Amino acid sequence: MRKAQAAMEYLITYGWAVLIMIVVVGALFYLGIFTSPSISTCSFETSGFTCYEHKLTSNTSGIGGIILDLSQSSQDDIKIIGFNCTASQTWNEVDFDGVKYANVTIASGGHASVYNGTLPYMPLPCYKGDGTMLGQRDVGSYYKGKIYIHYWDLETNLDHKLIGDISGTVE
Repeated sequence: MRKAQAAMEYLITYGWAVLIMIVVVGALFYLGIFTSPSISTCSFETSGFTCYEHKLTSNTSGIGGIILDLSQSSQDDIKIIGFNCTASQTWNEVDFDGVKYANVTIASGGHASVYNGTLPYMPLPCYKGDGTMLGQRDVGSYYKGKIYIHYWDLETNLDHKLIGDISGTVE
């Protein structure tokens, strides 16, 4: 009988210790201690389009958004005529044709920086869910949204819309 009582006391003592450890580990997971750093992703619903390179950023002047180098492998050259990046369910298209020097053409099988005509590495604006633009105060935060690209197929003269997903930490 003594051996059974000793075994029972042993199991109960260590059982409480294991239970406390499970609660502590659960609390650490809840607090985000074990979460991996957010991985930056960029993908499109239409095949043949990829993000050759991208970066969610806010520069020192406080302008925040995305720097995007778009790759396309359709049969024809395309010209980007509109762009939007938003976390909202609604969006407005930015027309590139009205911007000086904005002639973003991507050859079939090539890639090019998508920009608004000012500087190739100036970020295109990305909007948060509340409608405000990413800015300096968003550096280090996680962003998840949609990319909408309006383009012309230069061979067929048909316009198309491209929808993609973007997520990552704002640098």
